[in-house]
Amino acid sequence: MIRVLWFIMVCFKSVALAAFSHPVDIVYLWVDGNDPEWKAIKAMHQSNHKAKDPLDKQGWAPSRFADHEELRYSLRSILKFAPFFNHIYIVTMNQKPHWLLDHPKITIVDHAEIFKNPEDLPTFNSQAIESNIYRIPNLSEHFIYFNDDVFLGQPVAVSDFFSLEGKVKVLFEQGLSPSGPPLIRESLYRRAWRNTNAVLDDYYKKEARPRLCHSAFALRKSFIEEAEKEHPFVFQSNSSHKFREVNDYNITNGFLQYLWMYKEKAEIGSMSNIMITLYNEKFSYNRKTLSLMDLKNIHHHTFCLQDEIKGKKPSIIREQMRQFLEERFPDSAPWV
Repeated sequence: MIRVLWFIMVCFKSVALAAFSHPVDIVYLWVDGNDPEWKAIKAMHQSNHKAKDPLDKQGWAPSRFADHEELRYSLRSILKFAPFFNHIYIVTMNQKPHWLLDHPKITIVDHAEIFKNPEDLPTFNSQAIESNIYRIPNLSEHFIYFNDDVFLGQPVAVSDFFSLEGKVKVLFEQGLSPSGPPLIRESLYRRAWRNTNAVLDDYYKKEARPRLCHSAFALRKSFIEEAEKEHPFVFQSNSSHKFREVNDYNITNGFLQYLWMYKEKAEIGSMSNIMITLYNEKFSYNRKTLSLMDLKNIHHHTFCLQDEIKGKKPSIIREQMRQFLEERFPDSAPWV
């Protein structure tokens, strides 16, 4: 019976893929925060940057820019579970992963190639970069945006991200996104949600909105271009912030998706997802400690390993993470 169900599922996804005739690209943002040249540039701009709010200093945290070669394994997961992809773009600032070989399916894109306003560069704000990714040269209309700490854990099809009519599929999680007056102490991510919800309330509909899963985001180039024409201040504000600030908006993981839901250009998706946070010596899911063995038993469509490791002493958790990823994705890709 299980074999029959598996065969039906494979056939269904194959038919859906055949019916969807548009190319689908993959886009990553990546930075090597250990690069001495990059660190020197960041330090210079950080020393000249005046925080408008004490929370702004969260945007300077080294963990935001740490590289543990997650991208290597995320790319392997794409090759293994999403072979339908057309092309992969890696957006970065004059950098390239040392392990990445030249390959016709992968293009390195510099920030300077996509930013509308050159004076916004250099930037160390992922939300600023996200506001400009649709300008990647030769990017396909339909694309999927990955953070480098997001991985595929099961086979997926184009139909998991886009409907046959071209609607974007959105994944929501339990819990509501923050709205209303800001709290004295909260994350910049939560503050960005408050700003995002304020705009959505003013322009569309005042309501409580669930958070989006920290997963891979299906996006459409023409849809984003239209959104920027309608709400230019949202994109301009994000783009102008060299570091994350309390005045940022969650564009690619909140604003766009709800805007498209209101315009009937998006619908709710069905992929499973889990986010695992790395705290000091522990893996954590909803603050519940997980062992490395627990992690190996996770088989969602997508999963995220978020680095929140703090402290001066090096932690064994990063080595455990690398061990897990190497065991989960042992097969090398053509580009590594």
